[in-house]
Amino acid sequence: MALYAAERIDDAVELTRSLLFPFDGGLWARLTVVVFVIGIGSGGSFANLGYNGSSTGSAAGSAGSSASHTLDVGSVSIASEVVAAVAAIALVLVAIWLALAWLGATLEFVFVEALSDRSLSIRRGLGRNRGRGFRLFAFRIAVFALSLAVFGAALLAVFWEPITTALDGGAVTISESRLIAGIGALLIVSVLVGVPALVIHWLTTELVVPIMLAQDRGVLGSWRELLSAIRAQWKQFGVYLLVVIGLRIATTIAAGIVLSIVAVVLAIPFLIVGLGLGLGAVAGGAITAPLVVGIVLLVLVFGFVIMLVNAVVHVPIESFHRYFSLLFVGDVAAEFDVLGEIRPPLSDRPETA
Repeated sequence: MALYAAERIDDAVELTRSLLFPFDGGLWARLTVVVFVIGIGSGGSFANLGYNGSSTGSAAGSAGSSASHTLDVGSVSIASEVVAAVAAIALVLVAIWLALAWLGATLEFVFVEALSDRSLSIRRGLGRNRGRGFRLFAFRIAVFALSLAVFGAALLAVFWEPITTALDGGAVTISESRLIAGIGALLIVSVLVGVPALVIHWLTTELVVPIMLAQDRGVLGSWRELLSAIRAQWKQFGVYLLVVIGLRIATTIAAGIVLSIVAVVLAIPFLIVGLGLGLGAVAGGAITAPLVVGIVLLVLVFGFVIMLVNAVVHVPIESFHRYFSLLFVGDVAAEFDVLGEIRPPLSDRPETA
């Protein structure tokens, strides 16, 4: 039996090479924009819960006792202007994130079409796929909201008493052992909730998006088609998962090495300018507001340049990975194929169950 994933690596490499070379600066620039926005708008981030605590021992304390920390919430005073400013900033950030998430979801279809058509028009692609993009965006938001709700319920269950006490304005006392146990429980819940959410997000991006394009279906309908194919050819999907994880690890390491070298080279002129500003401040004997603003802008520009370079490096990487998935899903079922005439033939293809 032919294992599609094992046989399609070279084909994905060849399709990527033929797309990107001979070098076309305009195509590379447009693909860089697409990969850049997809990376920001379609990705996820998880906040790390940190704990900084100190315990003080007492000579008279027993061996089994644990330190506790008390916070009198009622004694904390926050100006209404600060609350309003924080709320406004939060709303703006959420609005920006939602806009980028919608744009990234729509560009997923634009990217797949570009790989299939060997050409890319971002404006026309957005117009053609805004409906699909909105459905994918809504699905991703639903998965994110459900994951957040489960984590929030776990948080309330673990720290119900301290939370309700804090909301009532009372003093909250939490022992170190309870705090550590609570954080440990939340970390376990984060893994149990986060890993399935990431898998769903990844499979939706890699395999469901081309089914939506090929069959003009919604997200749930395409997921039903995919699950039916998985049940019929579970061995093929098992090999696909193993191969794609190995490929992702390899390309991530390679990209990390390239980006580290490029980042060091690009950091040199920024460090020279930064040192010049710093020496000027030392010579002047004062740190002025323009100096602080200049340093902050310098850091932001450097970060933005690194993000752009990261997108350029990932143009061939993401093209390869997406071609690999498109070849595989089209091999699983011909009605899932979006590559059409550019699809290389697969020898010794077995009949599907």
